[in-house]
Amino acid sequence: MIEEIKLIGSIVGLITGVFVGVFMVYDRWAKSRPVASFTVIKQGTRELAAIRITNIGDYDIAVQNGTVRPSVYFLTEDMETRSLLEGAAGQKPYFMLKPREEKQLIIAPHYSDGKARDLTQQNVRFRFSWRRCNATWLPQIPVFVWTSTSTIRKYTSERGHTQSATNTC
Repeated sequence: MIEEIKLIGSIVGLITGVFVGVFMVYDRWAKSRPVASFTVIKQGTRELAAIRITNIGDYDIAVQNGTVRPSVYFLTEDMETRSLLEGAAGQKPYFMLKPREEKQLIIAPHYSDGKARDLTQQNVRFRFSWRRCNATWLPQIPVFVWTSTSTIRKYTSERGHTQSATNTC
């Protein structure tokens, strides 16, 4: 009888230890992940597609880069000539966000032979690598936004929609 109690106690202890270990790893890697979403922002009379990244955590975060696959778009902080040229040349955005702060990156099309690469319907993936600034050595699970070229075109001024600057999809 005592041996059975020891066996049950050992099994319960092992299960508890595994659960706590998995929870701690999850907590360290996934807690307070930034949130990223597709949105439309207004600049003057134009509506521009953008990705909004929000730091929902209690620590500063460093967004190390943002990539787009397939390479039909690039991300830029503004529509200034220098920013557009740097983005088109392959420079990836990187920045830091304080707790509860957000940043919007404008989605700009790449061109080949004078034509925008986003004219054909295709799915697009935006991927953001980031680190918590209290442990920058520890890799974090990337943040993704999945959408399509047709969705991006649908909500921008290219189609003449008058969406609010705060609408997200």
